[in-house]
Amino acid sequence: MMRARPFNIMNQAPEAPIDHDALFKELLHQLLEPFLRLFFPQYAGKFDFRTMRFLEQEFFTDFPSGKHRYIDTLVEIFTLSGELILIHVEFQSTHKSDFPKRMFRYFSQLRLRRDTPIWEIVLYLPESGCGGIGFETYEETLLGETFLPFRYWCISLAELEAKEYLAKENPVAYGLAPLMQRGELSKPRLKAACLRGIVQSEITEVQTALLVHFVETYLPLTKVEEEEFQELIEHEEVQVMEFITSWQRKGRAEGRVEGELQARREILIRLLQVKFGSVPETTVQQVENISFKEELDRLLEQLILANSLAEMGLDGSYSTD
Repeated sequence: MMRARPFNIMNQAPEAPIDHDALFKELLHQLLEPFLRLFFPQYAGKFDFRTMRFLEQEFFTDFPSGKHRYIDTLVEIFTLSGELILIHVEFQSTHKSDFPKRMFRYFSQLRLRRDTPIWEIVLYLPESGCGGIGFETYEETLLGETFLPFRYWCISLAELEAKEYLAKENPVAYGLAPLMQRGELSKPRLKAACLRGIVQSEITEVQTALLVHFVETYLPLTKVEEEEFQELIEHEEVQVMEFITSWQRKGRAEGRVEGELQARREILIRLLQVKFGSVPETTVQQVENISFKEELDRLLEQLILANSLAEMGLDGSYSTD
C-alpha cells in the first residue's frame, strides 16, 4: 500500500470545540455491550443484548428554572430472566456540584414516565472523586435525618489506569484509554498500543473508525511525539488503513444493491456528524445523491484523514455528476 503522507489521522487539535456528547452517544450506540462488559462485568452477563433498543431522546423540565434538558442515552433491554429495565447514561466533561441533584430529577421523572426499573450511570471525563468506578449519592435531610438517599454508578475515566484497561483486550478500552492516566506510558506508545488493539479487535469497520477517531481526538501529539509515534507504527499503519479497504472488498462480495448503497450513505453521514459536528442539509443531500458504491467508499476512506467538509468536497461545492 502506498503512503501518500505521514500517518496522522486527525492528529491536529480540532478547530471547533469537541462535541463530547455526540462522540460518547455514538460510542454507546455502536458498542454498548463491550462498554458494559468493560466497566460492569458483574452485571453485563445478566443481559440479553439481542433485545436492546435505543429509545428516542427524551427531555425533562428542570424546575424551578423551567429549562428543558435532554437526557444523553436511554436504552431498553431485557435481562436473561425476562425483566425489562432501562439503562440511562449521562456524559459529563466537567464536574458540577449540583449534578447529583440533576441525576435524581432525571431518575424520578423518568421513573414516573416509564414505570420501569432504571440503572443510572454517569461517565465523567475529569476526576470526580468516585475512585474510578464507584457511586455518587444525592441525599435530602430534614431535622437532622436523611430521608432520601439516592445513588447511581459513576465512572471517572481520569481516575482509571490506562495500562490496566488495555490489558483487558476490550475494544472500548482502546478507544477510552487516552482519557485515562498514562502512568509510565508515553503518549506515542499509548497511542500505538490503542491503535494496535483497535485494528486487532473483531469489530466492524464503522466501529473501528469511531474508536480511531476517539484516539485521535483525545490523544493529540506534538511534532516531536509524532516523530516517535511514526517509528512505532510501521506495521499498525498498514492495518489501520486496510480496515477501510476491507469494507470495499466486503461490499463487492455482497453485491451492488440499493440497500447496500443506502447503508453506506447512512454510515458516512453518521461518521461526518461524529467528526465534524453539525452537518449542513446540503451535505446530507449530496451524500444521498451519490449512486456509486466506489464513490461512497472513496469518501469513507478520505474521511479518516480529512480535516474539514471542504477538504472532502462536501461543503456545497461537491458534484456527484
